[in-house]
Amino acid sequence: MFFSVGVESPQDVDTAFGITVPAFDRFDYGCVSAADEQKDIPVMAREAILSIVEEMLISGAHSVEDITDAGYRVYAANPEYAHCDSWFMIDVDLTGLEGKQQRLNITLPDVLVKRLDGFIQDKRAIYKDRSHFLAQAARHELANK
Repeated sequence: MFFSVGVESPQDVDTAFGITVPAFDRFDYGCVSAADEQKDIPVMAREAILSIVEEMLISGAHSVEDITDAGYRVYAANPEYAHCDSWFMIDVDLTGLEGKQQRLNITLPDVLVKRLDGFIQDKRAIYKDRSHFLAQAARHELANK
């Protein structure tokens, strides 16, 4: 998933770069970090994001599907983030935080399976395979509970 990351440049040599990831603010999780050197900013941002997501999942109140990022332009226009003088996007793979894969044996009517496979074939850019589609459908339904 892509996250917008705001960076606050240090005012002097004794201050670190400030890092903010606003996507978590709506959950009341402040995702912030710091980096002593500019080259460490992406590493520290990724570490902060993974830590916050793990904490959110452990709490049980949120799932990975709840997380959305409005985009750096939206955040940069928000006065709350005026301290950030630069922005970038970072791609963080969150799939490992959902737990290990489990194999299920399910039964579906053959006509439904054929329709499902045809649908997925037309949407390969979105769904990797039948299991991925069913997992996404389940997440969607559970989010609307």
